[in-house]
Amino acid sequence: MPRPKHFHRDRLPADYLQPLVTALANPATLAGIRRDELQPVAFQLALYYGMRREADTAAALGGVYERMVEEVTAEERGTFVDELAAAVRGEASTVLALLPVLQRERDAGVARAAALAFAGLMPASSGDALAGPRALRALLVHADLDGVRAGLVGALLALGDRRVRPLLDGTWRVLAPDAAAALLALPRTWASELELGWLLDWLEDAEPATFAAVAGSLARLARAGGGRVLDLEQALPGPVAAGAAVTVLHDRGVAEVGERLAARLRDLERRAGPGALREVFAAWGVPQ
Repeated sequence: MPRPKHFHRDRLPADYLQPLVTALANPATLAGIRRDELQPVAFQLALYYGMRREADTAAALGGVYERMVEEVTAEERGTFVDELAAAVRGEASTVLALLPVLQRERDAGVARAAALAFAGLMPASSGDALAGPRALRALLVHADLDGVRAGLVGALLALGDRRVRPLLDGTWRVLAPDAAAALLALPRTWASELELGWLLDWLEDAEPATFAAVAGSLARLARAGGGRVLDLEQALPGPVAAGAAVTVLHDRGVAEVGERLAARLRDLERRAGPGALREVFAAWGVPQ
């Protein structure tokens, strides 16, 4: 089944995929889709859902995407997300085409990629440039899967935009241990002031079982940006997944930032116990 990569939604009849949606209500039809057909079928259904957002389309797409999660590699699903986002940018559908990924994905990296695309493609609402990030925060409240939760929080952090800081407050509390581990393992594009402040807030509120993992992530953050920590602002809406239009408001060295954090880190170690933040002190150049 060919994938329609280049088409405009206005050139297609409004119900062009309804026969497929109807057929997929039969479990035997879903079971009969070959593995190599899953992505083309999901691609078409996602674009269709983005235009119509109907319950029967959501159910059909959900069944196909769950099979993708089970049978298609995370790398391939990541490519699927990239192609879907490109189609939305080309006006083949709306940003809602990405919603099924943000409801059923189990890999935090794939979910983060979809969430970043969603945040950038969501049109500004009443002049609110942060409509996309706010929508991600709303999705987090209803997310059931660890991979989705980690991906949504990871996307907000990956923006690096100081304006999303209030949306991240306390979000670590909705992360089960597996979700927290998946989030902390995600690779970083840069070291941002946003993530730095968020990790410190989490450390101050962390349970003993997660303290060491969060501290380790804070130490790795110092190395993620090549010795620089950035305070950023994204041009939203915009292609944030590619980091295309970002303004660097401040660019500070790790040693400078570490000096600013020293008192807070020492207070944290007094509460956690001697040596609890040894790696963090070393990474940020803070004398003990």
